[in-house]
Amino acid sequence: MVFNQSKLVENIFSMVSLRALEYVLSFILVPYLLIVLGPEKMGAIVFSQSVMVYLVLISSYGFNLTAPRALASSDSSDYAHIFSLYMYGSIFLGVVSTIVLILGGILYQYFGHDLDLPLYIATYTAVIGNIIFPIWFFQGIQEMRYITILNLIGRFICLFGIFILVKGPNDYVLAALFQSCTPCIAGIISLIILTRRFTSLWTIPSFGSLLKIYKEGWLIFLSTITINLYTTTSIIILGTLTNHTVVGYYSAADKLLGCIRRMVSAVNDAVYPHVNILLKKSYTQGIIFLKKQLYIYILFGFCGGLILLLWGDKILLPLLGESYYDSIILFKIMSFIPMIVAMSNVLGYETMLSLHMESVYSKILISAAIVSLIIIWPLTYYYGGVGTAITTVITELFVTISMGYIIYRNKIYSIK
Repeated sequence: MVFNQSKLVENIFSMVSLRALEYVLSFILVPYLLIVLGPEKMGAIVFSQSVMVYLVLISSYGFNLTAPRALASSDSSDYAHIFSLYMYGSIFLGVVSTIVLILGGILYQYFGHDLDLPLYIATYTAVIGNIIFPIWFFQGIQEMRYITILNLIGRFICLFGIFILVKGPNDYVLAALFQSCTPCIAGIISLIILTRRFTSLWTIPSFGSLLKIYKEGWLIFLSTITINLYTTTSIIILGTLTNHTVVGYYSAADKLLGCIRRMVSAVNDAVYPHVNILLKKSYTQGIIFLKKQLYIYILFGFCGGLILLLWGDKILLPLLGESYYDSIILFKIMSFIPMIVAMSNVLGYETMLSLHMESVYSKILISAAIVSLIIIWPLTYYYGGVGTAITTVITELFVTISMGYIIYRNKIYSIK
């Protein structure tokens, strides 16, 4: 695959457009659900979704990074083989993770805990959708417009269902189902398109081939799991030490900031295959590109973070209402996280992984997870949601500073 400047612009536009529309839809949907369901039921949904994130991570296994890299460095004649290899690899891990979930649920009930089974079944559809919607494939062949179009089809269908059928707290399971089934809808349509476009798409790979991609993706999988030890797990710990209402306050602030993070991640996702190609073609030009991107993120990220810090209440209260006043302090504490995460995405995701520095990348994230797990328990126990927010900021700073130090020590950005 060769470098194509216009294709890069198209991909960035597609991914940013998707995130922009997701941003708009989130600003329509989140306030509606928070008002209709209330903090307690919304918190219950977020808690259940946090559990399902781990099944999504297991079935993904870092393929969202290794598969695009494999596709970007291959000829189009190999696309079908690569698709079947990573798709079957994901399906197998999905089956394994589902068995673990069922056993975990049985043990949870055995020890006398109540399990909201309908809610967990509803949120489980996100796991199925993650497997059957091969975003990594469209990233790898640099046709992100499919991701945008299919995601939007699924989201509009689910948005319509929520506004028609979700009318009160008792409809929280339906709300969870509609929120989770977007990738299922997009996945079904995408598989139909790909099956018609490519031949031999569903050739069952050898067990040895599967072991090879599992070995290749192990460090990235470990890194991804580690990241969620200090992101998703924070929700679970907060819900364990407090209640679903506090989780609702925290998730309200986190979801709004998450809209900004998704915008940045969209650019990273679109740029990642391009960086791999550019570094292969000209190492110097690739590094210069990464440095420019980092400087832009710092400039705009700092200005944006300052606005959120100073006028966070003016942004949050009109959207969510006075009942979410307790979310303001959490929102302001985490106001610079989009900038911090954007920097770490360039330093780690785009630079270190593109240069095959998976080992040190994983070590940084494992260290960050340890730091997070050490400080989150006492901070959350004594300060609730504020403690969780402070933990998140400290952890993300640790990751970014550590990656920056490794880049500096190895003089990777020393090219002028």
